[in-house]
Amino acid sequence: MKQNIDRKRIKNYFSGNYDQKDSLYIEKLFSNTEVEEELKAFLEQNWNESHNQYDIPDHDLDHILLRLYEEINQKEQSNSQKNIFIKVWKAYARIAAILILPIAFMCMIYFNVVQEEYTNEDSYVEVSAPLGSRVQFTLPDSSMGWLNSGSKIKYPAKFGKTRDVELTGEAWFDVKKNASKPFNVYASNVNISVLGTQFNVSAYQNEKVDVVLETGKVKLKQLNTSEELEMDPQDRVVINTEDNSVDKTKLEEAYKYSSWKEGKLIFRNDPINEVAKRLSRWYNVSVDIENKNDKDLRLRATFVDEDIEEVLRLLKMSFPIDYKIESREKDENNQFSKRKIVIKVE
Repeated sequence: MKQNIDRKRIKNYFSGNYDQKDSLYIEKLFSNTEVEEELKAFLEQNWNESHNQYDIPDHDLDHILLRLYEEINQKEQSNSQKNIFIKVWKAYARIAAILILPIAFMCMIYFNVVQEEYTNEDSYVEVSAPLGSRVQFTLPDSSMGWLNSGSKIKYPAKFGKTRDVELTGEAWFDVKKNASKPFNVYASNVNISVLGTQFNVSAYQNEKVDVVLETGKVKLKQLNTSEELEMDPQDRVVINTEDNSVDKTKLEEAYKYSSWKEGKLIFRNDPINEVAKRLSRWYNVSVDIENKNDKDLRLRATFVDEDIEEVLRLLKMSFPIDYKIESREKDENNQFSKRKIVIKVE
């Protein structure tokens, strides 16, 4: 059977051994839909060979792919050249990310990354969710979770005596129970320790740490104090890391705090300033509030996969507000600014 792709040339390219002609060949190759099936078969074959050679568990494959997803996302944001995208086929559907992975960088899995990941026992995995997206992740112990917009999580490629992860931003965790290996989330200046549970943590930079427990037990400890606090299901604890103040409440609708992972944006008597903050992260826009009379306006609404224009229109119909979407402007580097939205409280 005649081969339409130069397999040796592809391997050389993704191992860094190529010239300009090779680069042009690869670009044309990944643009050619007629060889798509042959490319898929070739890449999958190389993945299976690497898988068998290094005896990598399935859940560890997820960590490699998720780490690559983060690297790919960073390259997408910094590279002005045209990227060629195709949908990732079923063999890689375990990566439940919002964005589509470029196939070209997927090749790096087969030829470079597998060996690197498993020759360094001290390696770490870092996964982030770009603004305006949500990303699912799987930890080395098969615990699952979601990252919200503008968030980042870091953890060892293999857990040791404890299961420690570092969080910046917001995440929901479904932790596998293991009494011999405590699970610790380090967020801002707070340690959240669990055995097996479901909970949501919000710990964006320069903001309070907000923990909501859905099931199980959670123990909180501020790293600069000796005080510990236990949480029961439906508890919410908000910690101000600047003055170490703690506010603990019992919730009736704990689910709303993790509804973001299902594409739901839920407000329940939330002040307008908090609404603006969440809209900014959710849609990757800049939201300013003009509230000349300092009205204590609180909103109650639920949005499911709505675009920002529809959300604003519905809010205006239901509450005494008006809004304006300003035109995007170019900076000196010819990059467009974020969309700016001004919400006026009437």
